[in-house]
Amino acid sequence: MPKVGILGCEATTRDMDCVMIGCFGNLRGRQGMFERYTEDDPPELVGIISCGGCPTAFGTDRVWQKVRALKEYGIEALHLTSCLVQVCPFLKEFTEAIRTEYPDLQIVEGTHPFHDIDAFKAGVKELTTQRAVTPQKMNDLVFRRIKIHSEEDEKEANE
Repeated sequence: MPKVGILGCEATTRDMDCVMIGCFGNLRGRQGMFERYTEDDPPELVGIISCGGCPTAFGTDRVWQKVRALKEYGIEALHLTSCLVQVCPFLKEFTEAIRTEYPDLQIVEGTHPFHDIDAFKAGVKELTTQRAVTPQKMNDLVFRRIKIHSEEDEKEANE
């Protein structure tokens, strides 16, 4: 069993509540970027780490430490989540830092395909900027313009 790890985008999991269902589903079914593993020799998921967030000038220097945690358990391949591959402005720096520290580690860019990559990128932009429906903040409470969710709203949403 090849031992694999997954490196995900921290902003996607933390701020957008991604639970990596696409990544896991493709891992289990050996689809997407997991097709490389055979039924006779399926991958063993050792663990999942996040990148550590959008870094400062020196932030990419710490990604190797996060990978080390998985490397110590013997991973042979590190899959970068598809969201990280598609929208991370630091992808090149991350992969260079990992390759420098772990030249024997196979880095696989992606976990699963997207049905429509442009729609995915537009959706991530919306989730990040919240232009269509602006989230409420403390100023909404201070200036008494906050909208309180009610059970009536819940019933209407479920109809």
